[in-house]
Amino acid sequence: MRWMSKLRSEIRIWNNRRRTFITIRWKRGLPRLVIHEKYERLTKWLLRTLTLIGIVSSIGFLPVWYLNVVFAVVLVAIEQFFERAVFLYTIIYCQPLPEFNWNIGEEWLAMGFAFPVDARERNLNVVGPVFKSKHRAHEFFELLREWNYGEDEDQHNNICLSFIYDGLGGGYYTFIYPNLARDTIGKAFGDIVETHKFDKFGKEAEKLVAQFIFCKKFSAVSHSQLDEFARRQSKDLPFWFQPFIQNPDGSLQILFSEQPILKHHFKIKHRHDLLQDEVEYHHFIHVIDVK
Repeated sequence: MRWMSKLRSEIRIWNNRRRTFITIRWKRGLPRLVIHEKYERLTKWLLRTLTLIGIVSSIGFLPVWYLNVVFAVVLVAIEQFFERAVFLYTIIYCQPLPEFNWNIGEEWLAMGFAFPVDARERNLNVVGPVFKSKHRAHEFFELLREWNYGEDEDQHNNICLSFIYDGLGGGYYTFIYPNLARDTIGKAFGDIVETHKFDKFGKEAEKLVAQFIFCKKFSAVSHSQLDEFARRQSKDLPFWFQPFIQNPDGSLQILFSEQPILKHHFKIKHRHDLLQDEVEYHHFIHVIDVK
């Protein structure tokens, strides 16, 4: 039922937020509270309350002396747990976002694949999204070049391209998104931590990245072309990432007016093989599965 799906989605979102603000970290077999700085004042008041309870308990209000000892030990353990808490402060880095506004379902029509007639000439394969118009293709690839720092060759996988077989109906999903390991991200985080090393002394930085993910599912019709690309694409050679355009008669052609990007990396996986540290894994769970 729709309301059950919505409820599960809301519970999942709440649980993710909770884990962002309050978690337990184990070190040498002992638990350590990791909590966001927004709860720092509340934690301090809790410690003061525990101190007050300790003072009152020292009077010996429990009838048996050893119960007083047990209570005092438990109280000290709780106080130490909160005293050793690690406070986090949040840093958010925003990857370049699209400045255009268009319906991706209508403008991104398919995935295009082109293979050289004679591979012995060291000609490269061509892969790219198929667009409805040249204008939309240009806007899209201008954003990709921004992710790649304006370069026409992506040696460090700044632009992530992945194909994930769904297993349902024979289709696959195409993902295009900026890499979380882009050089500017680490530098930006380092600069911010250095700037706040005094006013945030003793606290840890919780580093978050906001970014856009382009994702679309394609049917089994284009499945064979992806399989052919996986078979033909040598690990020793790069490939051209270039947009295609759909002609009025439905045929596809490479958009040569748009400068291609020479890529060295791509990913092809089945969904059940995705690991929990992969972007696609979380996109399936938190976006695709809740629709």
